[in-house]
Amino acid sequence: MEQRLQLFLQMEQLTQSQFADKMGIQRSGVTHLLSGRNKPSFEFITRMLQAFPSLNAEWLILGKGKPYKNSPSTPAETQPEVAVPVVAAADLFSEPELPQPVETTETIGFDSTLQTPVNEVKEPIIKHADQPKAIKSILILYEDGTYEKR
Repeated sequence: MEQRLQLFLQMEQLTQSQFADKMGIQRSGVTHLLSGRNKPSFEFITRMLQAFPSLNAEWLILGKGKPYKNSPSTPAETQPEVAVPVVAAADLFSEPELPQPVETTETIGFDSTLQTPVNEVKEPIIKHADQPKAIKSILILYEDGTYEKR
Protein backbone atom coordinates (compact mmCIF):
# COMPACT_ATOMS: atom_id res chain seq x y z
CA MET A 1 0.00 0.00 0.00
CA GLU A 2 2.99 2.30 0.53
CA GLN A 3 3.63 2.29 -3.23
CA ARG A 4 0.00 3.13 -4.03
CA LEU A 5 0.00 5.95 -1.50
CA GLN A 6 3.22 7.35 -2.98
CA LEU A 7 1.80 7.01 -6.50
CA PHE A 8 -1.39 8.76 -5.40
CA LEU A 9 0.59 11.72 -4.04
CA GLN A 10 2.41 11.97 -7.39
CA MET A 11 -0.85 11.80 -9.37
CA GLU A 12 -2.42 14.49 -7.18
CA GLN A 13 0.83 16.50 -7.27
CA LEU A 14 0.85 16.77 -3.48
CA THR A 15 3.82 16.92 -1.15
CA GLN A 16 3.75 14.85 2.03
CA SER A 17 3.15 18.05 4.03
CA GLN A 18 0.25 19.17 1.85
CA PHE A 19 -1.29 15.70 2.06
CA ALA A 20 -0.94 15.60 5.87
CA ASP A 21 -2.54 19.05 6.18
CA LYS A 22 -5.43 18.08 3.89
CA MET A 23 -5.98 14.84 5.83
CA GLY A 24 -5.70 16.57 9.22
CA ILE A 25 -2.94 14.26 10.46
CA GLN A 26 0.63 14.80 11.63
CA ARG A 27 3.29 15.06 8.95
CA SER A 28 5.37 12.40 10.69
CA GLY A 29 2.41 10.03 10.36
CA VAL A 30 2.52 10.35 6.57
CA THR A 31 6.28 9.73 6.61
CA HIS A 32 5.80 6.58 8.69
CA LEU A 33 3.12 5.29 6.31
CA LEU A 34 5.19 5.96 3.20
CA SER A 35 8.27 4.29 4.67
CA GLY A 36 6.27 1.21 5.68
CA ARG A 37 6.99 1.69 9.38
CA ASN A 38 3.28 1.97 10.15
CA LYS A 39 0.31 0.41 8.40
CA PRO A 40 -2.66 2.65 7.59
CA SER A 41 -5.54 2.39 10.03
CA PHE A 42 -9.20 2.06 9.09
CA GLU A 43 -9.68 5.66 10.23
CA PHE A 44 -6.88 6.86 7.93
CA ILE A 45 -8.34 5.03 4.91
CA THR A 46 -11.81 6.39 5.70
CA ARG A 47 -10.47 9.96 6.00
CA MET A 48 -8.57 9.58 2.74
CA LEU A 49 -11.64 8.33 0.88
CA GLN A 50 -13.68 11.23 2.30
CA ALA A 51 -11.01 13.82 1.45
CA PHE A 52 -10.62 12.43 -2.08
CA PRO A 53 -14.08 11.20 -3.15
CA SER A 54 -12.95 10.27 -6.68
CA LEU A 55 -10.38 7.80 -5.27
CA ASN A 56 -11.17 4.13 -5.90
CA ALA A 57 -11.18 2.32 -2.52
CA GLU A 58 -10.53 -1.07 -4.10
CA TRP A 59 -7.39 0.27 -5.80
CA LEU A 60 -6.20 1.96 -2.60
CA ILE A 61 -6.71 -1.06 -0.35
CA LEU A 62 -6.18 -4.04 -2.68
CA GLY A 63 -4.35 -2.58 -5.69
CA LYS A 64 -7.11 -3.73 -8.08
CA GLY A 65 -8.62 -1.60 -10.82
CA LYS A 66 -7.92 2.03 -11.61
CA PRO A 67 -6.90 4.70 -9.08
CA TYR A 68 -9.99 6.82 -9.75
CA LYS A 69 -13.69 5.88 -9.87
CA ASN A 70 -15.50 5.93 -13.23
CA SER A 71 -12.90 8.14 -14.82
CA PRO A 72 -10.13 7.25 -17.24
CA SER A 73 -8.30 10.46 -16.40
CA THR A 74 -6.75 11.88 -13.27
CA PRO A 75 -6.25 15.51 -12.33
CA ALA A 76 -2.63 15.30 -13.48
CA GLU A 77 -2.96 13.28 -16.71
CA THR A 78 -4.66 10.29 -18.30
CA GLN A 79 -3.68 7.13 -16.43
CA PRO A 80 -4.08 3.54 -17.60
CA GLU A 81 -4.70 0.85 -15.00
CA VAL A 82 -1.78 1.08 -12.58
CA ALA A 83 0.35 -1.97 -11.94
CA VAL A 84 1.82 -1.98 -8.45
CA PRO A 85 5.28 -3.55 -8.29
CA VAL A 86 5.49 -6.85 -6.43
CA VAL A 87 8.27 -7.03 -3.87
CA ALA A 88 10.51 -10.02 -4.47
CA ALA A 89 11.27 -12.51 -1.73
CA ALA A 90 14.23 -11.65 0.48
CA ASP A 91 17.59 -13.05 -0.50
CA LEU A 92 20.72 -13.66 1.56
CA PHE A 93 21.87 -10.06 1.23
CA SER A 94 18.60 -8.32 2.16
CA GLU A 95 18.14 -6.61 5.48
CA PRO A 96 15.63 -8.55 7.61
CA GLU A 97 12.35 -6.83 8.48
CA LEU A 98 12.06 -5.80 12.10
CA PRO A 99 9.18 -7.35 14.00
CA GLN A 100 6.11 -5.16 14.42
CA PRO A 101 4.46 -4.81 17.83
CA VAL A 102 1.31 -6.88 18.27
CA GLU A 103 -1.31 -5.46 20.61
CA THR A 104 -2.77 -7.87 23.10
CA THR A 105 -5.43 -7.35 25.71
CA GLU A 106 -5.02 -8.64 29.25
CA THR A 107 -8.12 -8.76 31.43
CA ILE A 108 -7.52 -7.40 34.93
CA GLY A 109 -10.95 -8.07 36.44
CA PHE A 110 -14.26 -9.63 35.43
CA ASP A 111 -17.82 -8.53 36.18
CA SER A 112 -19.71 -11.81 36.59
CA THR A 113 -23.13 -10.16 36.36
CA LEU A 114 -22.45 -8.58 32.95
CA GLN A 115 -19.99 -11.24 31.76
CA THR A 116 -17.64 -8.50 30.54
CA PRO A 117 -14.09 -7.47 31.41
CA VAL A 118 -13.87 -4.70 34.03
CA ASN A 119 -10.49 -3.24 33.20
CA GLU A 120 -8.20 -3.87 30.24
CA VAL A 121 -4.52 -3.12 29.74
CA LYS A 122 -3.07 -3.08 26.23
CA GLU A 123 0.61 -3.85 25.96
CA PRO A 124 2.61 -4.20 22.76
CA ILE A 125 4.32 -7.56 22.48
CA ILE A 126 7.10 -7.93 19.95
CA LYS A 127 7.47 -11.36 18.42
CA HIS A 128 11.05 -11.96 17.37
CA ALA A 129 12.13 -14.15 14.49
CA ASP A 130 14.53 -16.95 15.27
CA GLN A 131 17.69 -14.89 15.02
CA PRO A 132 20.92 -15.53 16.89
CA LYS A 133 21.40 -13.14 19.80
CA ALA A 134 24.66 -11.40 20.59
CA ILE A 135 25.83 -11.27 24.20
CA LYS A 136 25.97 -7.69 25.46
CA SER A 137 27.25 -8.31 28.98
CA ILE A 138 27.59 -10.99 31.65
CA LEU A 139 26.78 -10.48 35.32
CA ILE A 140 28.54 -12.71 37.88
CA LEU A 141 26.86 -12.87 41.30
CA TYR A 142 28.94 -14.03 44.30
CA GLU A 143 27.58 -15.62 47.47
CA ASP A 144 28.82 -12.72 49.60
CA GLY A 145 26.39 -10.36 47.78
CA THR A 146 28.94 -8.73 45.49
CA TYR A 147 28.81 -8.87 41.71
CA GLU A 148 31.02 -8.33 38.69
CA LYS A 149 29.87 -7.12 35.26
CA ARG A 150 31.85 -8.20 32.19
